Amino acid sequence: MKYVIGIDGGGTKSVISIADLQGNIIVTEQGGPTNIRSEGESQVYNTLRYLIESTVKKANLKIEKCEAICIGTAGAGREEEQRIIKQYIQAMGIKRNIIITNDAEIVIAEVTKGKAGIAVIAGTGSIAYGIGKNGEKVRIGGWGHIVGDEGSAYYIGIEAIKAALRCYDGRESYTELLPMTMKEINIKNPEEFVKFVYRKDIIKSEIASLAKVVDEAYKKGDKKAKEILLKAAEELFVLAKTAIKGIRAEKDSITVVASGSVFINNVFVYEEFVKLLTKKYPKATIEKLKGDASRGAVAIALKSIR
Repeated sequence: MKYVIGIDGGGTKSVISIADLQGNIIVTEQGGPTNIRSEGESQVYNTLRYLIESTVKKANLKIEKCEAICIGTAGAGREEEQRIIKQYIQAMGIKRNIIITNDAEIVIAEVTKGKAGIAVIAGTGSIAYGIGKNGEKVRIGGWGHIVGDEGSAYYIGIEAIKAALRCYDGRESYTELLPMTMKEINIKNPEEFVKFVYRKDIIKSEIASLAKVVDEAYKKGDKKAKEILLKAAEELFVLAKTAIKGIRAEKDSITVVASGSVFINNVFVYEEFVKLLTKKYPKATIEKLKGDASRGAVAIALKSIR
């Protein structure tokens, strides 16, 4: 049987869906992270290979019968990254249509079904992506955790550590983020933050996981936690605003899709983001994508062969 594959690849996990040529989902599975910028080429190749081959086998299909594959993954927004991942897929035996794009485009496809829209993703990293009514595309942010990813879980987590250390120094007033982040990463002394943050084998998701601690501290009434979350919402709003401007949709009834762990798990950030966006763009419709966008990737794969 001929089929297509759609993969939603994130910085923490990836989801694959296989569908027949009528768009019926046959199987959906999860795997590891596939962000080529943060995981490294060999790790991403191994993750993709296992994810694709094991899922195809589970569905009792043959790899050579794949008519099209779309991978929307964090870290694949540029031509060089797309070329590398495309070579991975070809090496696995898939020779037909191979579409490699960023994770935001498949989020838009998941919700708008090919129509104009904006996607703002705030997971381990952050990015905004827009597709205009005439097919024009804009990409905002997504520059990685060192020089970008504002409003992301990593951003929130690293700001929590900074706040904890300023509190420890006495540069700022007390915040519950000091004891709570220490407990979360299992350290006894604030000076151990240095070893935690600067060790060679640290991965982004370890710091991103502290976003939930900030949310817990906010719910306890911690002012610094609220300040960090407000700033995160503002940064995500700026991503959305710039994308809307980029496709010239300021006066349109545009759909904005909010996706990623920050929007899903942190109600306060999502609500503040919605407030800022609807105040600026009253015609905008904001939808939260609660699941993965692998079906959006499937839709793009199907479109490529029709």
